[in-house]
Amino acid sequence: SGPCPAGRGVWGRDSGEGWSDLVILLIKGWCHQNIARQIWDVQGSSLNISADDGCGVECSPDQLSFYIRTGEKNIAGPTICFEGKIIMSNDLKNFGRGLNFVVINGNSFEVKEVTSFDTYVDDGSVIRYLKKGIPDGGIVLVASFDEASSGLKEDARKWLRLYGSALVESLNFRDSFIMIGQKGLKEGHAIEYISKKDKSEDFSAVLEKAGCFSLPLGPQSNMQIALPEMVLGTSIVLGQSIPHCGLDSACPMDHVAVGVYSGMENTKPPYVCVDGHIVISENLNKGGRGFNVVTISHKTLKPVSVIHADTYTSDSTDLELYLEALNVGDIVVAVVSDDGAKKLSYSARDLLNNLGSGYIQNLRFRDVWFFIGQKGMDGFATMEQISYAGFDGGWPKPIKRSYCVPSKLVGRKIIPDPEFYRFDERREFCKKYDGYPEFCDPSHVDEKLKSVGVADKVLQGHQIFETPLIVVPGMNHNALVRTLETTLMQPGVKLQNVVVMWDEKFPEHGELAQLFGFQNYSLPSSVNYTMQMGHALQHSLKMFPNAEHFIVVEEELLLAPDFLSFLAQCFSAFNSDPTLLAVSAWNFNGFEMTSGNREIVYRVEDFPGLGFLVKKDALSTMLSFWDDCCSRRAWDGWRFRGDGHYEILMPDVSRVFRQPYQGAKRETELMMELFLKPRATSLQLPVPLKDLGSLMEKEYEEHLHKLIQSSSALSAGDLKQCVRSIEPPPDLPQDDKRPIAVYYDQTSSLDFRLLRDISRCFGLVSPRNYRPKNLHNGLLRFWYQDRPAFLIGSFTPYYKNKPTDVSSIKLRYNA
Repeated sequence: SGPCPAGRGVWGRDSGEGWSDLVILLIKGWCHQNIARQIWDVQGSSLNISADDGCGVECSPDQLSFYIRTGEKNIAGPTICFEGKIIMSNDLKNFGRGLNFVVINGNSFEVKEVTSFDTYVDDGSVIRYLKKGIPDGGIVLVASFDEASSGLKEDARKWLRLYGSALVESLNFRDSFIMIGQKGLKEGHAIEYISKKDKSEDFSAVLEKAGCFSLPLGPQSNMQIALPEMVLGTSIVLGQSIPHCGLDSACPMDHVAVGVYSGMENTKPPYVCVDGHIVISENLNKGGRGFNVVTISHKTLKPVSVIHADTYTSDSTDLELYLEALNVGDIVVAVVSDDGAKKLSYSARDLLNNLGSGYIQNLRFRDVWFFIGQKGMDGFATMEQISYAGFDGGWPKPIKRSYCVPSKLVGRKIIPDPEFYRFDERREFCKKYDGYPEFCDPSHVDEKLKSVGVADKVLQGHQIFETPLIVVPGMNHNALVRTLETTLMQPGVKLQNVVVMWDEKFPEHGELAQLFGFQNYSLPSSVNYTMQMGHALQHSLKMFPNAEHFIVVEEELLLAPDFLSFLAQCFSAFNSDPTLLAVSAWNFNGFEMTSGNREIVYRVEDFPGLGFLVKKDALSTMLSFWDDCCSRRAWDGWRFRGDGHYEILMPDVSRVFRQPYQGAKRETELMMELFLKPRATSLQLPVPLKDLGSLMEKEYEEHLHKLIQSSSALSAGDLKQCVRSIEPPPDLPQDDKRPIAVYYDQTSSLDFRLLRDISRCFGLVSPRNYRPKNLHNGLLRFWYQDRPAFLIGSFTPYYKNKPTDVSSIKLRYNA
């Protein structure tokens, strides 16, 4: 208990011997200032509540009796008894969570309605009811049940104050609340009590009050000041003249010119133009921020009413009531300016949807929107548009449109796509995570993320599109965005086959994958990337037990437009030749000066990694010896353990681009050579690959010998200065496009001393302490000045093709 509000009388109950006479107490919350009210606390009393004995309350003939008990936790409903009759109770089952109302006619004292509002969820319905559902002077008896405050926002509390409440301001989570108020009663004059929830309890204590009161309950206020103003008929003031409302010419018969403008930001006001005149705008017929609505008669095609509802600051009940009062055939023109979504209720959205709006459900903070519909129209409006605000609150693009509106509108059966698209999930992601300057740029945040179909009929239905594509991101989240974007751009990619395998420390990577429509899986935390790769590949085998091949995309890659097309064209040879373990999309030596033919493919002994297609059996074998095989990055030397000789298919021009890499000091020299020199990457649409039939093991050897035999050899003298790092390699004649061959001496098949120097001469990868990259039986093949080039050692099977008049490069040239 606490101090009684002014104007309250109390019947006190003594130590169980029945009700005392009316006493005036000014201590411990028992007080009495007006004989017109007597209220007593019933808790713990022997009061017998039944309809047979007047609910246990007796009052003088000029008073009204009541008994109110709030609900008990979320177990038993409230009880409201009025004038000796139980109107609401747990047994009657006519209550609900939130605020429960019994409405009494203020003149006849008859029960007008029994209803409840779930103000735990929303207060739109109770606001509407308090505004228009109760007649002037109506009495409300209110009892809470379960939780009544969470959805009870400022507008609803304001309206309860217009029924005399003062304590509603302090109503919090799971407090109990009782009130007897009257429409128009001044704040603070209602009979009301709150039982506050103790922090240690789940619910507040039950409130139970009984007593008598007379009418009026207190001084009345003018309710009209709380109601909106609507401009009708001849009271509508015509504003600025706009010829044909912005159209080039007059509208035909049975049509009227209508122009709408959403305004610009909060600096230029909106307007609605009808028949050549603005009829609502700022300082005209009370227009402004929020909803500006004009109703046009379908018979006269003249405006009959306008209303403005600032649903940024006030609830949308007035708008709802206005829309509900429309007559069949009424044409509705609405435009939202600045912001109209903040306090726009679901009921208002549904009403506009029923009038033909297809976009109103999408309206969010600061979005602007216009709509022209008709009461009774079948289908969705054809004259509607929405422009979305930036996810960071930035202003949307303004909307300005003009139409000839017919007296009878014909709707569409399907909601048309809006001119502006809003990507809500992407917006929420960008609000949640920082550090995505491009992906979350407000000018791009609503761009759709869509896959594309296969244009090449030859590839339609190819097995490559059924192959699981495993993306293993690192720590660079912006790099992951670019990887996912270029994955989505692959013609024919199937979203359900793409899985992002992310380290559990980075859940935003999983959320990114969802935005793109890809699957994602959280992996146990790893201490380095190769451990994460191992986890990802192991789980891929479990996730796709029936897959025979896997595509793996490593961190920080951009996929070329023909990445999948390249893998698809290599698939037949790769799948048929047991000596081929994988198809790599990246070339170790794919630099601008040493590659350039998108149509050719090599067989090499190294595993470049980065982006590759691999056989399931090879993957299983690698995982069984992971620490021995693959403890370092693929480009730093994966070693396959197995019987026999195995190779990889690799393009001359890479189909993936790896962003510049900075790593550990031990790897700096190799990394600088691999990732810091200008590289050639395929950036064009797919091209047919050449000589695919020659990629099988035996056929490839025959193909190489033919190319070498047709080549023009560079002599030792041609390269002497270049091998010594004194001059660049010589320019080749442009009128002779034959392959070139460079022959050099070796002391054994593992002697690559001269090969490193010659590789450095041409700009190929040649780090110290590393075996040269892209070898095939000791041969190094690349593309140079628009022709094939071969570096051939004396211990390779191709040295026999050296012309007798050509001298090989000797070790002494490097002395």
